[in-house]
Amino acid sequence: MALRKLSAGPEPTETSACAAAARCSNPFFSLDGAAYAPGALPVSVKELLGLVVSVMKDCEECVYYHLERCDEERVARDQVLEALQIALVGGGSVTIPLLRRAVSYMEKLPDLGEGKA
Repeated sequence: MALRKLSAGPEPTETSACAAAARCSNPFFSLDGAAYAPGALPVSVKELLGLVVSVMKDCEECVYYHLERCDEERVARDQVLEALQIALVGGGSVTIPLLRRAVSYMEKLPDLGEGKA
């Protein structure tokens, strides 16, 4: 039995690729926005939860985003450090390099830098 060669089709243009990516990601961002909206849990707690999940999923960009949001929500430095400890327990020693980078990144944030509790 001969295999048929499948055509890849025309090369997508940057515009069509961006539009396709937006169609795929927009529903996620709608869900994300709803999940982090004020509700039974305060937004600050939701951001801490997002931080823990991001560490455990090894998403460095997500970790930085949630650290920035924690800073905006005026989460205390000690609370963020405790959340990072929980991420370490849940994720294991493989999370240590990302945790080090996260703590270093905190130094760049106005309210999460060293000495801000």
